[in-house]
Amino acid sequence: MSINILLIISIALISFSAFSNSLLFSKFTFKPYIIRNNNEWYRFISSAWLHADYMHLFVNLFVLFSFGNYLEHYFNLHFDNLSTKLYLSMFLGSTIIAHLPGYINHKSNYNYQAVGASGGVSGVLFAYILINPLSMLELYLFIPIPAILFGVLYIWYSYYMSKKNIDNIGHEAHIFGAIGGIAIITLIKPDVLISFFNQLAKAFTL
Repeated sequence: MSINILLIISIALISFSAFSNSLLFSKFTFKPYIIRNNNEWYRFISSAWLHADYMHLFVNLFVLFSFGNYLEHYFNLHFDNLSTKLYLSMFLGSTIIAHLPGYINHKSNYNYQAVGASGGVSGVLFAYILINPLSMLELYLFIPIPAILFGVLYIWYSYYMSKKNIDNIGHEAHIFGAIGGIAIITLIKPDVLISFFNQLAKAFTL
């Protein structure tokens, strides 16, 4: 079984368990104040295995399934035996990077907390976009849109909503998770950046 499928199953199982287990939920939640004062650094990662509700869980797992399987295959094609480690590094690294602004801004705020795999999922999604910027994604499942345009709209919307601050969604985590995914895939395989710009250049010269 692929590592992405195992990742999805583990996130689903722990998230479902935490819905009815407040102690588990509290122990795994990303809480900068607790992290700083109790040195519970594992929360940078464990919080990705929790979700606020069923819809939050479904959306993250759907996106992870849609793009994670491709990325795992991509790593397997180019790196063979290292593919599992590289894919996990992508997901976990993006998750950690996504939490950095939350930690920096709220490490003295006892009430701040966050959950969800969105940071790692954003990293996987944007690694895919960097590899295949001109592929067509289906917005709302039926509106075709180039991956690169989707990425631009995603970042713009996340930035706009982070400034509005009218909901409980960690939009900054989405942005930094995306940055993490781009940075990590570039470190792993630097020529994806060259390929990305070459694909865009060809598209604009047609």
